[in-house]
Amino acid sequence: MIVLGIDPGSLSWDFFGLNDNKIILDTSILSKELIKEPQKAISIIKSVDKIDLMVAPSGFGLPLKKVSDLTERDIHFTLLKFKEEDKEKLIGLGEVLRLIKAEKIPGIIVPGVKHLPTIPRYRKINKIDMGTADKLCTAVTGIRDQMERFQVSPQKTNFIMVEIGYGFTAVLAIEKGQIIDGIGGSNIMGFKACGSLDGELAYLIKTIKKKNIYKGGVSYIAGYEDLSLDEIMLLAERDEQTKIALQAYINSVTKAVYGISSSFSEKSNIREILLAGRGANLTYLREKIIFHLKDIAPVRVMRSYSLLSKRAAQGAAFIANGLMKGEFEPIIDNLKLKEASGSILDDIYIPFDKTMMSDFE
Repeated sequence: MIVLGIDPGSLSWDFFGLNDNKIILDTSILSKELIKEPQKAISIIKSVDKIDLMVAPSGFGLPLKKVSDLTERDIHFTLLKFKEEDKEKLIGLGEVLRLIKAEKIPGIIVPGVKHLPTIPRYRKINKIDMGTADKLCTAVTGIRDQMERFQVSPQKTNFIMVEIGYGFTAVLAIEKGQIIDGIGGSNIMGFKACGSLDGELAYLIKTIKKKNIYKGGVSYIAGYEDLSLDEIMLLAERDEQTKIALQAYINSVTKAVYGISSSFSEKSNIREILLAGRGANLTYLREKIIFHLKDIAPVRVMRSYSLLSKRAAQGAAFIANGLMKGEFEPIIDNLKLKEASGSILDDIYIPFDKTMMSDFE
């Protein structure tokens, strides 16, 4: 069985392929390259012969849907971006999905966290970003990690996942091998993203654009918006403003983890806190996170099953395998991915101009 997973990250797109248990593709390409030449993604995908199933880049996700069946409305709901805004960035994921469909590659869109039936409806109210589809994929890698580490079934995996990405950070709660809650990247400070906007600040901004969400995080607080995560860590050791930026970030993550810990049926069920994403490999940051979170549960870095591609791409391949009734089928069945339903715009009670949704069509 040949399966492929893709992670459309802020800094890089990662591709991870398996032929049963053998890794046949493990590569990464800068996101800005794909924005300029989306066809490069297709070239990487087609380097693998006879793909049985690929989990395509899914953005905010949809209830399971074949790429061949996608409409333009579907694509725009995975992006949640108006056509006139950030047109260059829009081209990346949307255009790759269109190319995958045109090439008739057997791909599938997977749900975002909000689509899952394992999250009580009351936790979804007035929420859109509870975790994009790639965060769900990373959680699958974490479930496999705990299964192998503790020699347990999917139903006995319990952890909080903290994914520290180049732009965004997200926190998910996994109990009994199911995602029971999520705080998406637009709600926690990231290294680029500002996190949740104060309501009065939103009022002063007046017209919120996607660019507001992508800015205001650690690098912007430090005053060096183009620095890499490694460079920010080095600067934090001697620059006062960067130290403050990092303190603000750690505080945001800590509050998110403590908050989501209340979603577990019993706090004693939280076996571990698993760190993923680029930031998990930074010693300076990792040690500070461990110090602040160690009273909740032991903290460690989630296992990676590849040399290059991120855990989200790995998890996407594991999902494809499970959907094809392979080795990881028990994980996928327990997650209830096949029962995912609804829209990311369900249960929104804050008034907004719903006529704007025609811009997605």
